[in-house]
Amino acid sequence: MKKILYSLAIVTGFVVLFTIVYLASTRSTVTAPTKEPQASGAIAKPTSTPADFKDNEDALKNALNLYIKNKQEGLDMVNGPCLGKVADDWVLDIAHKPRQKIDDDPKNQCADFREGRVHHFIELDENGKLINFQ
Repeated sequence: MKKILYSLAIVTGFVVLFTIVYLASTRSTVTAPTKEPQASGAIAKPTSTPADFKDNEDALKNALNLYIKNKQEGLDMVNGPCLGKVADDWVLDIAHKPRQKIDDDPKNQCADFREGRVHHFIELDENGKLINFQ
């Protein structure tokens, strides 16, 4: 039974990974980088193109693995928890799609990003689909 669950988790991880890569490769809008820090601490729009993300594939893989691990452990993703650091200078945050006011409240965002200890984030929805990254 454990082997079946483990195999299912691996397959699910790959499906989620390929979905995220596909969605990232089909994004058509890119915003210009902002030089000003955000006073509210809210997560900014992406400042890089999906093609730039290929240099950070480990962060994405780690994010997906951390998401799957927490989901399997029964963590409630509905309130958009910060799941924490996934690579040097990267955190994983869960948010709603479409965004809700709760997602823009700085206390509900990853403290490491909000406080400048890391400079990049990956945002997944509660089902593990990519929403945003910076």
